[in-house]
Amino acid sequence: MKQKRALSPSREEIEDLIGRLERADNLLRGKKATTGFDGFVDTIVRIIKNRKEGRPSNLFRTKKQFGKYITAKEDTSFSLELEERSTRIGGNMPILSNALGSLGIQVNCLGALGHPRLHPVFKNLSSRCHVYSFAEPGISTAFEFEDGKIMLAQMGELNELGWNSISTTLGLDRILSLFSESGLLCLVNWSEIVMSTNIWKGILKEVMPASTNQHVKQTAFFDLSDCSNRSSDSIIEVLELLKKFSSYTRVILGLNRNEANRIYEVLFEKEPKKDLQHNGERIFEKLDVNTLLLHSSKEAVVFHGSDTFSCDSFFNEHPAILTGAGDNFNAGFCTGQVLDLDPVLSMAFGHAVSGFFVQNGKSPHLHEVIGFLRDNISGQKK
Repeated sequence: MKQKRALSPSREEIEDLIGRLERADNLLRGKKATTGFDGFVDTIVRIIKNRKEGRPSNLFRTKKQFGKYITAKEDTSFSLELEERSTRIGGNMPILSNALGSLGIQVNCLGALGHPRLHPVFKNLSSRCHVYSFAEPGISTAFEFEDGKIMLAQMGELNELGWNSISTTLGLDRILSLFSESGLLCLVNWSEIVMSTNIWKGILKEVMPASTNQHVKQTAFFDLSDCSNRSSDSIIEVLELLKKFSSYTRVILGLNRNEANRIYEVLFEKEPKKDLQHNGERIFEKLDVNTLLLHSSKEAVVFHGSDTFSCDSFFNEHPAILTGAGDNFNAGFCTGQVLDLDPVLSMAFGHAVSGFFVQNGKSPHLHEVIGFLRDNISGQKK
């Protein structure tokens, strides 16, 4: 039977986290990560429901509200206006990498960021990010609502390039060197890239056996992303790949609620329950990974060994931005693991990084995370 920690770290635990982070700047600057393999240019928009002259636009607030509007227009054509908020770096890898770099980690970014020339939007990546690009980025439009987002993507070259193309363009020796020097490996957005299984198999065959560094404690973080449109067989195949990665490094699998529901359906061939912890326990029992991390906008749950740990988020009812919130959470959690924080403090760190991001529309530096935690510590129980 798994033991469960109470929701939300105490005030004393948050104060302990702040103290550790205040001493972590130099330590983080000595850490290295390698990430791959996507890349998008994101346009963030809101959908205008109606407008009146001289007044702010009336926006669709929730996905449900927008869905009802669409179904009410059955058998008719209609048009809506978009309110563009920003054009920015997109894709799980670039957003995750930018957040890691902002926190102080040196990051090798392997992805579709413009080739042969870097796309201008990626010049906004953290100065701690070192770019190794093999293709032009995909294009994504993010329709944001107060309760989530809808992403529509055009993949471009990303759906055409497999491991052989990537290793040839970047150079296998260079990839081996980058993986060997890194204590943190992040392979993300499996679901959106058609060739991602081929890429991960190439890494397992040609990189991991040669790059495992006994002098660097390695952790590999995996994020499958929204796999709703992936077949059950392909999902089973990638979960088997995670077992193989586990023979080389400590594996963390991160899933949001939607992704966890899909994995549950595939593994158990039935509908998941609404209880995030219950679903996670069943999934974790089936997988051969060191750590399973589940997260939603309001909570996160970690399964590690025989224990389960939970942590509430710093929920924001009126976010400035949602696209990238999960990647920023993952960056904070992974950074916590790099700092050898326990699962609860790593989740609290992840929630703080994500909380700052959705509140301010940018990934925080370490001192800004500390400030955010200080500003929100009053809500924690003693």
